[in-house]
Amino acid sequence: MQKKKEWIYWTDKLAQDIISREKQLKRGIKTFRTESGVGASGFPHIGSFGDIVRSYSISLALKDAGVKTEYIAYSDDFDGLRKVPLTLPDSLEKFIGVPVAYIPDPFNCHGSYGEHMKSLMIEAIEKADIEFTLQSATENYKKGILDKEIETILLNAEKVGQIVKKLTGQEKFTEVLPYFPVCENCGKLYTTRTYKLVKGEHKVLYACDQEFTGKNLNNGKEIIVKGCDHKGEVSYFKGNGKLSWKPEFAARWKALKIVFEPYGKDIRDSVAINDTICREILNFEPPMHVMYEMFLDKSGKKISKSYGNVFTPQVWFNYGSTQSCILLMLKRFEGTRELDVTDIPRYMDELGRLSKLYFRLEKVEDEKESNNMKRLFEYIYFLKPPKKFEITVPYDVMLEIAKIVPEKNQLDFAVEKLKGFGHVKKPSKSIDEEVKNL
Repeated sequence: MQKKKEWIYWTDKLAQDIISREKQLKRGIKTFRTESGVGASGFPHIGSFGDIVRSYSISLALKDAGVKTEYIAYSDDFDGLRKVPLTLPDSLEKFIGVPVAYIPDPFNCHGSYGEHMKSLMIEAIEKADIEFTLQSATENYKKGILDKEIETILLNAEKVGQIVKKLTGQEKFTEVLPYFPVCENCGKLYTTRTYKLVKGEHKVLYACDQEFTGKNLNNGKEIIVKGCDHKGEVSYFKGNGKLSWKPEFAARWKALKIVFEPYGKDIRDSVAINDTICREILNFEPPMHVMYEMFLDKSGKKISKSYGNVFTPQVWFNYGSTQSCILLMLKRFEGTRELDVTDIPRYMDELGRLSKLYFRLEKVEDEKESNNMKRLFEYIYFLKPPKKFEITVPYDVMLEIAKIVPEKNQLDFAVEKLKGFGHVKKPSKSIDEEVKNL
């Protein structure tokens, strides 16, 4: 008789695979680090938050399996601004091409544009009670965290260029080095062209003679950003510039010893290039990955931090619980999903059903499905689920009460209505919290 396969939830299975892989690699990693990027060039959206939740969940699964872990939220705040996002002032046009860490905050509440955008995602991470270590690309370049990897990549630039050409057909990096200095004259990235490595001096020669097309999304205007024709030489250390996106992931994977990072389908080619560079140039087996599909708005357009269809985690948290948002992220990876605020009630109600199943108030006949749903519920609460069942009022009922709640004595009024509808027999702390969040 064939032995029945033991059931295991997907996060736990992936954690086991990562641990087994590290044992085979024998590279002595003591802390298993997972990572996700925190974009800082535009408003963070629900898809970016999903990347964070998935990576953190694997960190939890690894910890649950008995290894030391750390989840890193990596801020890409050294990227140059390419577009002026909708609703932001047109005055940002003059900063297109400048690293976002060096652009003034248009809201005048943070040290830079990049810091402001980063703070919005950090706010969402903290709201969800995610334990994280924040790392800044700008600071890592300045502190020399990536120095060894930068030098190795530049010394092997010809091979890097061939890898990029082979995987994408792009020949750019067979002609120039994969490094963008910040122009000493105009302060821009992407307009600089690094054409020579000065071996032994840790320097590169560059010319600020390139151009690219930016955009102001408020008016649809395309903006041709041209270099200032300055020529110079700089150390490729000390934060004087940054690696191209193609080898940059690989550099930080090696420097930080990352064992897992999920990624969206839209950057699949870039991940494949970085995997190869990590393995063949940096001699470091790249992290294990899971690819997930993108969220679309109801028109079928990808939700983007640059375009005007941003759906932020904060918007979700205004109308639904953090756990319902985490459920959205962990329920499945496959298939694109159209999403807006009208989907929140469905996930709130599904969270309530999972809670009833977890506390055996409802039953699912299929054993595997039941086990999956129970373990999903535990991960929704980051492996700290409630110790007892908390009454969850159907979301549509809460909405109806919100429409008629008076200006005064709102809590008492709402609880009385819930009692009248048969949803509450007596007041409780959990019901009070739900009503306060109406």
